[in-house]
Amino acid sequence: MELSVLTLQAVNIALYTIDKVSGGALEKAGADVLDFLSKRFQGKLQIEKSESKLLEAAILSEAERDRKFQEDLERLVTHYQHIQSTSHVSQSTESGVNLNVDKNSGTVVGQQIEQKFFR
Repeated sequence: MELSVLTLQAVNIALYTIDKVSGGALEKAGADVLDFLSKRFQGKLQIEKSESKLLEAAILSEAERDRKFQEDLERLVTHYQHIQSTSHVSQSTESGVNLNVDKNSGTVVGQQIEQKFFR
């Protein structure tokens, strides 16, 4: 992944995660990115939503200086993106079942409802 793209993705994930309170795989993956960055910049930089450009510059500088940091961050960002791309489920009607389930390997409640139930 190109360094500038990696940097921007890491900043977006970290700042998004600051705002999240609920649990789940996506939030856990985001928390991993945020935790990784917080530990790396502890005492040097406080990660805050209003400081995205400062965080971006710090990540870019650190990644250019330390190849292992870049590789670890890329692994975490890629993991987050993978979870994000495979976890979309939505249901949006009052009386019927309208499901949009992207790349789901399991069964979603209502996914196998047949016409015989709606006579």
